[in-house]
Amino acid sequence: MIVIDASVALAWFLEPERSSHRAALRYVENYGGVVPGNFQSEVVHGLLRAERLGRIAESDATEALDQILDLSLDLDLPDPRQVMLVAREHHLTGYDATYLAVALRSEMPLASGDDSLRRAAQAVSLLWGA
Repeated sequence: MIVIDASVALAWFLEPERSSHRAALRYVENYGGVVPGNFQSEVVHGLLRAERLGRIAESDATEALDQILDLSLDLDLPDPRQVMLVAREHHLTGYDATYLAVALRSEMPLASGDDSLRRAAQAVSLLWGA
């Protein structure tokens, strides 16, 4: 399994040309994935933002959310103290540090479309790259 962040899940629907994200989706479909507790709210936020900006129709946003929720994703709730330490050490937002904290605790690679999160995952040798 791999840890995925919301940017990867959103890219499957908003940037389908990104091959690394398609590969991550196929991997999650076959082997499952892990996400922190903020994953769903970040996905909803991203889909609503895209909808409001006219990048995606309301019905397509709803369908995308349903497809993301249907993925085999395990929920992991890292200790907030660990999240804070990770955020400080890697200069991440609390939201992004949550994904890295999950990857560190589970020792699973992290798939992300966020540059700062990718750099942090690479620094700890947990960047997923199929």
